[in-house]
Amino acid sequence: MTLSRFPISLRWMAGVAAGLCAAPLLAQSPAAGPASASAPAPAPSAPMTTGPADAGKMSIEVQRARTEQARNQAASCAVCHGPDGRAPADSPVPGLAGRSQAELVELMLNFKNGRRPGTVMPQIAKGYSDTEIIAISAWFADQK
Repeated sequence: MTLSRFPISLRWMAGVAAGLCAAPLLAQSPAAGPASASAPAPAPSAPMTTGPADAGKMSIEVQRARTEQARNQAASCAVCHGPDGRAPADSPVPGLAGRSQAELVELMLNFKNGRRPGTVMPQIAKGYSDTEIIAISAWFADQK
């Protein structure tokens, strides 16, 4: 099957579908499993309003938790954009690592709001809140 100028195989589409289905599972922290009676409940943190690249006045623990959360959410992007946002050299899909946070946020919001066309990105972008988009973009911007 060929869509536009990008050749897309059924195997590639199956991989994308599997990655999208696994995204919610990958986004969960390993510590999010069942709580034991002896383990104290984690302290609630304020909602994520900035990405890991803009740590501001957060404690190291909060910074680390938010960075891990953004990394876990960005894991689903690896199906198309490569591990840690580094797409293979011969890929028609762009790499995300090291790109500016502002650029990535703008692209994702344009996909989400329908101002930028795409094959699967508009649907994927609609699954993230603006806050999550900011955090994921910051995580990719930090990958050099």
